[in-house]
Amino acid sequence: MINLDKKELQKIATLSALKVNDKELDELLNQITKVLEYTKDLDEIKINAESKNTKNINILRDDIAQSTNSSAILSQAPEEKNYFFVVPKILK
Repeated sequence: MINLDKKELQKIATLSALKVNDKELDELLNQITKVLEYTKDLDEIKINAESKNTKNINILRDDIAQSTNSSAILSQAPEEKNYFFVVPKILK
């Protein structure tokens, strides 16, 4: 585990262009120490190497183009032209 003291934390704050007073430094040191201890606990967790990696599995359906008859939808539009909806122009 990383041993972090007030002097080292002040150096990190200075390099990060942060102005930290002594009271804030104590509180920050306490919080960072807790985070580092938590990450140490996470390192000790045993992960089952045989667990299935689902990171790169496509769980969605295949994207297959299908032709459709859009006349029913277009008939409800206030205005259509060449099988497209006509909408007000919003960009110059």
